[in-house]
Amino acid sequence: PHGAVLKFRQGGKTVGYVIADYNRKGGIGKTNSLINIAAQLAMNGKKVIVIDGDSQMNLTQFLFAEDESVYEDGLLKSEVDTLYEVLEQDLNIFNAIHECSYSAKRKWRNKFRKVTCKFDAILGSGDMDYFTSGDTEVIKRHIDRLRPQYDYILIDFPPAHSQLTMLYLAACDYVIVPMHLAKESSIAGYDDLVQRCRETHESYGNDTLQILGAFYINVQMYKSDQKKLYEESMEEEIRESLRLFTTTIRHDYGSVQYSEGLKEPLCICCGSAEITKDYKKLVKEIEDRIKEERSMNNGEA
Repeated sequence: PHGAVLKFRQGGKTVGYVIADYNRKGGIGKTNSLINIAAQLAMNGKKVIVIDGDSQMNLTQFLFAEDESVYEDGLLKSEVDTLYEVLEQDLNIFNAIHECSYSAKRKWRNKFRKVTCKFDAILGSGDMDYFTSGDTEVIKRHIDRLRPQYDYILIDFPPAHSQLTMLYLAACDYVIVPMHLAKESSIAGYDDLVQRCRETHESYGNDTLQILGAFYINVQMYKSDQKKLYEESMEEEIRESLRLFTTTIRHDYGSVQYSEGLKEPLCICCGSAEITKDYKKLVKEIEDRIKEERSMNNGEA
């Protein structure tokens, strides 16, 4: 059931990739992009867990606000363990995992078939603003325990630079960067992110962290200012420096509002929408790029 705590998991693969969804600019749709990337990966048969690392708790609220085992009168129940309790009390991270399960009927060859989407989550907490630690690997140790059980571990970052975001980066393999063409500061923040990755290499001991790539979200190419910025960013030098993915996520106010109203990922509630197809293409690009990176850096197939 949605929201059920998973005490332990058995089996699984030996390596899970930890991916940060990070941009210091707020309000660009970062959490929305993470939810739909995670859901599409799960729809593709991958074992996925999302971690709400943002004290604003947008991810947690989307996934669990209507779950009475998690929320009561609009507030997270006191007995529910979040990422903050896991870190502050050094709890077993597996005991804080909740399951998200969705299903829908799709017409196929004049028949209806059921499609499902399941992934796990670790809830966020407003108290994460107060978490500090002199141990640069405190978050990494907990997340590393998840790696054998999942193909992908996705962390929703707060839109800020702090010691906490550095502790998250110390645990990650890759960073994906959602950007908004209508908000130039979301693009300008990319250079700052490059600096944070260098800091992670030098001061936090994670010398393998790298930016996997950036992608545009909420794209409205019929708007002249967005079209101009997009065309400029497609120049070879800029495109390569940003490591832009080919896929852009188009603006679709209706589908996004429908998704948020139902509290369901787009691949469940709007399976035929163009924005859903965009996320499907983006996920394929993400997986292909990871394979390429692993092949080049480690000689993996």
